[in-house]
Amino acid sequence: MSAEPLAVFGKALRDQRRGLVFWGIGLALVTLMYTSSFDPDKVTEGASGLQKALALDDLATGAGFLRATVLGMIVPLLLLVFVTITSSKAVAGEEETGLLDLYLAQPIDRGQLLTQRFAATCLAVAGFSAVVLVELVILNSALDMKVEFGNLLVTVIGLGLLVITFAAVAFATGAITGRRTLTLGVTAGYGAFSFIVNALAGQSEAIEPLTYLSAFHYYLGGSPLREGFDPAMLVLLVAPAVLFGLGLTRFRSRDLNV
Repeated sequence: MSAEPLAVFGKALRDQRRGLVFWGIGLALVTLMYTSSFDPDKVTEGASGLQKALALDDLATGAGFLRATVLGMIVPLLLLVFVTITSSKAVAGEEETGLLDLYLAQPIDRGQLLTQRFAATCLAVAGFSAVVLVELVILNSALDMKVEFGNLLVTVIGLGLLVITFAAVAFATGAITGRRTLTLGVTAGYGAFSFIVNALAGQSEAIEPLTYLSAFHYYLGGSPLREGFDPAMLVLLVAPAVLFGLGLTRFRSRDLNV
């Protein structure tokens, strides 16, 4: 007797439903708060050095402002926190507590469990991205930010793929090691590395080669808010698939921590 085809997927979403609602509301409020402060005549004066670097000193435009605040820093880092916490718990956390053994005692194999939980995380990220997109489309028009809809759409899709890449790092690390603390450290560390390297790349030639290891580089490196789709973004499709595949292969074969 086999389990329902999407039983784990549905349970993963149900278990997180309250948290997902709160995260969605929080992201909507943060997006509204920061985006509504856009004022071409004043925004440059109050900007930090990091924000200027992220926006290429062009904070007076809608594209530059969104890159330096909502889409280049605030929302990605918040979603990095979300996937780091939830993804490290999804496999490694439950393995350490012994709960994973109880799930696998049911008629479902390891591959189904890992894949469906990862799919649930991807769906949550897609939902958050949709919330951000709808809100930014409205604010872009209301504040006359002059960002083309197509460019905004491509950038938010890139945002979702960026966050899914971080989720894949967490799932792969958890599936390979079974250690929650290590999974948290690796995912948060790679996220911080990616962000900092991308932010400082234009200020140091020594850092430039490291940008190719940064997921943020493939997300914002081609200036999607101004230029639209950049083929380099496809790396954010390939990387999660490869990382998850590695984790899945190891998870299927290794002994679980008991």
